[in-house]
Amino acid sequence: MSENSKQGESPSTRRRDVLRATAGVGATSLVGVTGCLTGGGDGDSISIGWLYPHTGPYSGLAAYQEEGAKLAIEQLNDDGGIDGNEIEAFHDDSQADPQTARQVARRFVEDEGVDALFGTISSSAGSAVQSYAEQRDIPFFPDIAADEITMDSCTRNTFRYETRASQTATAAAGWAVENFGTNVWVHNADYLWGNSVASAWKNQAQAANSDVNIVGETTSELGATDFSSYISQMADSDADWVVTGVNGGDAVQFLKQAQSSGLKDEMTIVSPVNSFQFIRKAAPEAAVGTYGAIRYFEGYDSPENDSFVSDYEDRWDQPPDNFAHVSWTHMNMYAQAVEEAGGTGLDDLVDALTSIEYTSPMGPTQFRECDHQAVRPYNVGEIVEPDEYDWPSINVMETVSADDTMLPCEETGCDF
Repeated sequence: MSENSKQGESPSTRRRDVLRATAGVGATSLVGVTGCLTGGGDGDSISIGWLYPHTGPYSGLAAYQEEGAKLAIEQLNDDGGIDGNEIEAFHDDSQADPQTARQVARRFVEDEGVDALFGTISSSAGSAVQSYAEQRDIPFFPDIAADEITMDSCTRNTFRYETRASQTATAAAGWAVENFGTNVWVHNADYLWGNSVASAWKNQAQAANSDVNIVGETTSELGATDFSSYISQMADSDADWVVTGVNGGDAVQFLKQAQSSGLKDEMTIVSPVNSFQFIRKAAPEAAVGTYGAIRYFEGYDSPENDSFVSDYEDRWDQPPDNFAHVSWTHMNMYAQAVEEAGGTGLDDLVDALTSIEYTSPMGPTQFRECDHQAVRPYNVGEIVEPDEYDWPSINVMETVSADDTMLPCEETGCDF
């Protein structure tokens, strides 16, 4: 039972009473039936709220995120729900905007009585939801990678399976220095996640080799379409490789312009996100020959991923991307924890979420007790010509163990 009520009633219970008083008028965007989780499997429901950036620079990633979430919800409900309680899900567009995301989260909690919040992608929007969810003691599972969310700005109610920027840097920056050289250019979008990428990759590259020289640093606005001035600066420099902290449509435009300008022939392009299926599809030739950390790959060889890809393709007629994998995994880890806790209250869930072990499509994972960041193995590789599908594939060149991708707890700055 959710613990947000002063008199012991959950938001789901209060919402059910309102529905009865108004002759059963309900929301149009839900899955399942109304009710309240009692932990006894009596046919009541658990309510959750999902936020997707269907509007804005991450719109190309949002469809995968929503499909992954809905697949997990359908599978869980077909299997009896969570501990016998059906999942009632609400879905809306965060517009990748902090104010809009917070408004949607507030409506989900205060009007719909959700027991947990999921999603976003945009780090600034996710940060706004995190702040609101903390005030309401609502569990929050963000699909964002900015370091701060589970570091300096960590909150007791936030649990993140998605990797943070420093994890990708820890896994891949030293590898890139060893393989491509010590002269590095850093370019990022000027917002929470982009700045996290720039800081983490610089720090990890220099930690891996004291000879690393940051030749230049440039930043672009989120949603930028013209990268020509930055590319010219890179091309005129002595950099061996460039790491880019741009995502979504920004990453596609950068890659296409780097290809057409000849930058790819002059230096190696490394990115924590070029492995995303959306980017490989939208900038196919431009993505080939670039390198980076791999959050998820539809061709990854594991029984869990084979099953996930098969189920996803059966449901959506296409293979999953990273954000489908993250949202699907978040839902399943939440479900496992609620069953172990016997309810949706935050106190019980904190203990359950930090004790469960789960094997995701990309390998074994669990949330650390010290920061609620998921510990999981990481892969590094090259984007190569198409293989099984019509878009570029990925050559996994190295796997970094889960423990080796994580900062020690005492270095995160997290203090609940």
